[in-house]
Amino acid sequence: MALRTDVTFRLAEGSSFRPLEPVGKAASSLGMRVAPGGNWSLLWSWRSPWTDAALVRPLRGSRAGAGPIVNHVGGLNELAYKSKLAVFAASLAAAHPSTFEGVAPETYILPDQLGALARRLKSEGAADAHGWPRWLSKSVKHRGVRVLPSNASEDYLRSLNAALVQRRVKPLLLRSVPRVFDLGLYVLLSSVRPLRAYLFEEALVRFGSAEYPASPAGFARQESFVIDDYSPVWKLPAFAADVRACGESAACALRRRLRDEGHD
Repeated sequence: MALRTDVTFRLAEGSSFRPLEPVGKAASSLGMRVAPGGNWSLLWSWRSPWTDAALVRPLRGSRAGAGPIVNHVGGLNELAYKSKLAVFAASLAAAHPSTFEGVAPETYILPDQLGALARRLKSEGAADAHGWPRWLSKSVKHRGVRVLPSNASEDYLRSLNAALVQRRVKPLLLRSVPRVFDLGLYVLLSSVRPLRAYLFEEALVRFGSAEYPASPAGFARQESFVIDDYSPVWKLPAFAADVRACGESAACALRRRLRDEGHD
């Protein structure tokens, strides 16, 4: 397939914006004309561009599939931000309970829902009878995950400022590597109407740097339940045979380990 070079490429934040420098260099290396402003046929933006009317003006009047291209899909912010995702998940559960109820853990957005959360804590407490914490608080920005203390008062909740408080759900743990882990999936979205998405075989697999708490006291170590300074699978001895069999593919190694431990 021949690459198109008749493309006017624009970096929304400008070519000097450090996170987009590799994108601009790649466009230039492909023979695309990088324009500082005005009309464009391909827009690459770090932030969501939809609220900037002047920036997205070239999209006006274009037909689906025939107009300029943007590297953002409208509406994805509802999935990308913690507070927006919580509201979106709650609205889906309210509208279609048989399908979406229970998909997301019980969540309260602070400070707006502080009163409702305080009443919830008063009715059941922040920890169970054995001391296991029931709730995690998360900053609406990146990082800032902590266990809600058993004596959390309204003043404490107020001190969290803009945060989400979410019911703690025990994660899926491997017997051989009892650490929290998550997946970063690579997806190519080529069309919205009709929706057409391609899921790549490879994925980013991240394991926490410590084992998940085996007792309530273990939650004093944040690295035991938060993935921050993470470990890739090729540094975990339990994955050595899986990594070799998979040709260094982290996603394949995780699938093998899940299957061998009885997870479908």
